[in-house]
Amino acid sequence: MASQGIVDEFLSLRAETEADLLTMQCGDFYEFFAEDAELVSTELDLTISQKSAHGASYPMAGVPIDDLTPYLKSLVERGYRVAVADQHESDDGDHYRRITRVVTPGTLLSTDDADARYIAAVVGDLTSTEKDETAVGIAFAEVTTGSFFIGTVEDAETAYIELTRFDPVEILPGPTVRDVDDFMRRLHENTEATVSSFETAAFAPGRARHILGEQFGTTAIDSLNIETEVAIQAAGAILAYIDETDTGVRAAITRLQPLDSDTHLALDTTTRRNLELTETMHGDRGGDGTLLGTIDHTVTSAGQRQLREWIMRPQREQTEITRRVNCVEALVDAPLARERIKEALSGSYDLERLAARCISESADAADLDRIQQTLDILPELNEVITESALSESPLIEVVTRATEDTVKTVREKLATALVDDPPKTIREGGLFQYGYDDELDSLREHHETAQEWMDTLAEREANAHDLNHLSVDRNKTDGHYIQIGKSVADQAPEHYREIKTLKNSKRFETDQLIEREREILRLEESRGEMEYELFCELRKEIADYAAMLQTVGQVIAEIDAVYSFATHAVENDWTRPTLCADQTVDIEAGRHPVVEQTTEFVPNGLQLGNERNFLLVTGPNMSGKSTYLRQVALITLLAHAGSFVPAADATIGSVDGFTRVSVH
Repeated sequence: MASQGIVDEFLSLRAETEADLLTMQCGDFYEFFAEDAELVSTELDLTISQKSAHGASYPMAGVPIDDLTPYLKSLVERGYRVAVADQHESDDGDHYRRITRVVTPGTLLSTDDADARYIAAVVGDLTSTEKDETAVGIAFAEVTTGSFFIGTVEDAETAYIELTRFDPVEILPGPTVRDVDDFMRRLHENTEATVSSFETAAFAPGRARHILGEQFGTTAIDSLNIETEVAIQAAGAILAYIDETDTGVRAAITRLQPLDSDTHLALDTTTRRNLELTETMHGDRGGDGTLLGTIDHTVTSAGQRQLREWIMRPQREQTEITRRVNCVEALVDAPLARERIKEALSGSYDLERLAARCISESADAADLDRIQQTLDILPELNEVITESALSESPLIEVVTRATEDTVKTVREKLATALVDDPPKTIREGGLFQYGYDDELDSLREHHETAQEWMDTLAEREANAHDLNHLSVDRNKTDGHYIQIGKSVADQAPEHYREIKTLKNSKRFETDQLIEREREILRLEESRGEMEYELFCELRKEIADYAAMLQTVGQVIAEIDAVYSFATHAVENDWTRPTLCADQTVDIEAGRHPVVEQTTEFVPNGLQLGNERNFLLVTGPNMSGKSTYLRQVALITLLAHAGSFVPAADATIGSVDGFTRVSVH
């Protein structure tokens, strides 16, 4: 298609979408045109070129097909919604494009980012003062891991706290929520999420319930005992939004879970900011000045994501807290096992996200190879835990979930299918081992025979015609050709047809050369098509095991998070806290977990309980009052997350949340 036609096609598609940007596949590149090209050139430092159409010059900027994902990620992290138009071929061989997906902050499938990428929806009358009408429905979806949370909170403030706790990258406010200026202002000013408008019809109760039932089944929904319509509306709207932006991504949402905000400590935005859990007062995320950055010894991105969730949503259920801290203690007491676990985890990848990519049919051969490599570490993890003192710990229950027969089935399937280090593209062949498919093996053998004939042609022709300066080469313009030096070109046989004269040589073709070249091209095309079909079948087979893969991914993430807690406890002389059911907070020689990393810290204690439930701390400016307050809060939080704590001894009672900690 001529460049003028391409520009026209782009402008036509651009008018169809409300996305902020459009990129259109043109052969081996995705191109931006006109104002979109100028914008991405500024944002991504891409080189601008020009295309002429209708007597005008249009800016153009492009990226190779295989490099699109990181560029999309950069754009959506800046808040842009990017429509992607893929190239298709009609029955008569013409190329055309159509928009196949709109990538938004909450629908970007990426496997190299440790942070969760939640998309949230909020529904309810935030201005009502009637007790029965103040319930707010809220839902969260994480398309890269398949997680989906749904629930109801009591009012607008609690909804805001839940939103900031999950830290979504994109928020869909319901129709009535959009009209509450104060709530919307807080979302825009105090979160980094992109706030996206979506059609009001998607929030309708009937439509929302239908799409939710279609996704998870009515039995799964009923098991959550969701009694409020607003929760159904929020959940249904998210699924409809995901479906509209990319139908393939919605299939990756498989793990329906209740929100259960009552089982976690309440941490409002001010508390999290003052405690610097994941972000410093200066806005630095995840660095050494934060609690997460300080205690993070995770090896995997999934483990880091799990650790962050435990810190941001500390548990109130003592059974779960005790289970975690028992696992931590088991690893603290097993240094050799810790090292073996670290080494095993270093060879793993993010199974939850890889499984989601298989379901959404976006996984490539490298993704399947990563799945195999990750499953290959399970025997080592199983051996470490079952054949050591760890077998008496709750870790044995964790690893047992990852050693089912289905794991072995997938491992063996992938091990006999793909070559080591398969190519990134899935359309050009070279993906499968010999023996995987008889028809493919036969096709490859024919191709190798034809290619061997071509590879030895130069030697045969040179010997047959006594031509010393003869070679057989190939390029995109001329295809295969015979090249002879000019000094002996006049000795070329009569059946050689000259096709090009160069400065020092001439190029020729023969009927036999053309015939073999066509055969090679036909075989290469057939092989590419066959391997692509086989790969799609294999990917679908693996997608059928997605639930198992996600479970194994959760196991690896949990082991990694426990490993991180244990490693930090050993390296910093932390101790196991004692948990109790009353309101006791008894800390002996406590330290601030972050401050002690950078300066010599003088330990101090605290005793609070049923008889002494108030402590007034006084002192001059810069004497350490705020640090003391934060220290107590962080020790309490770490205990509820299932970690050891920085103290000589600590007894931590049951708490349900934190009020504002200090003033900044």
